Amino acid sequence: MNYTDVMNALKTASLFDLFRLGIAISHEVENPDRIKAVRLAFKVGDTVSFFDETENMLRSAVVMEKNIKYVSMVDKTQRRIWKIPYCFLNLDNMNTDIHCERQEKLTKNHLKIGDCVGFNKDGEQIAGVVNRLNYKTVSLITADRRRWRVGYGCLYKIIDADLAKRVAELNLID
Repeated sequence: MNYTDVMNALKTASLFDLFRLGIAISHEVENPDRIKAVRLAFKVGDTVSFFDETENMLRSAVVMEKNIKYVSMVDKTQRRIWKIPYCFLNLDNMNTDIHCERQEKLTKNHLKIGDCVGFNKDGEQIAGVVNRLNYKTVSLITADRRRWRVGYGCLYKIIDADLAKRVAELNLID
């Protein structure tokens, strides 16, 4: 499924349409047959990816325990234990990124922790790495250790591997 196409189609939906779709999707997410099919698709000890909604990105983890509605896993990078519903699992390794059109303003759906972004502050171009996704703003860190909170509409995505590497070396992103 192409999530960018889905999000573009939803732009014309009314608030009620979104609410109604949310209810229908919720019913499908809670469908016992769907949950059982996912539960049977892997075993304890397997490495699976799941979507971390707080960081808006995929994570890789090793399955420790399977219950009726939840799976317990240990994150490979953070060594953190997660107990999540089966709907969070990305067993098909689908690309979960949502892209925006060139002229379109960024939203929370377009960004994830670790993305490089930039903004204009009084004529000065400032670039940094996303370290938190808030409701209306993004918290970011620049290579010179400055922290900023910037509205989504003021940001643009940039591809700068050097910037991401420098900020990661500073160990500022948790």
